Amino acid sequence: MTSTVRSLAPQTPIIEVVHAGDVSVTDIQHVATQALDLMTATGDHLVLTDWTDATSIPGNIAIMSFGEAMDRATLPDGFRHAHVWPTDDSARLSLDMWKTVENLHHHQARAFGDRESAIDWLTE
Repeated sequence: MTSTVRSLAPQTPIIEVVHAGDVSVTDIQHVATQALDLMTATGDHLVLTDWTDATSIPGNIAIMSFGEAMDRATLPDGFRHAHVWPTDDSARLSLDMWKTVENLHHHQARAFGDRESAIDWLTE
């Protein structure tokens, strides 16, 4: 698994996370910490997570716990999370659950077929 976290500032106030391969619970916890640190450092509150090359994402129980962890985290006002769909069908199902959990926890989250559409929604 390969994951990266970076700020897209100054061009756009977005924190970008990119996942590839098999993504584990530990991987997600690690990038979540990095993303929160960047949000704190930059003041940015928009997150783009690109799952295009992810081949697996943790299961439903883990995803439900991520929603609870987001509730406990200090997310900035106006937090929005855009996802780019993975091409792998199994990973796509897991991401659909993730997006649903985020919305059930009152976080603004949507999934898109491409990075540009996701960025457009984040910056509208």
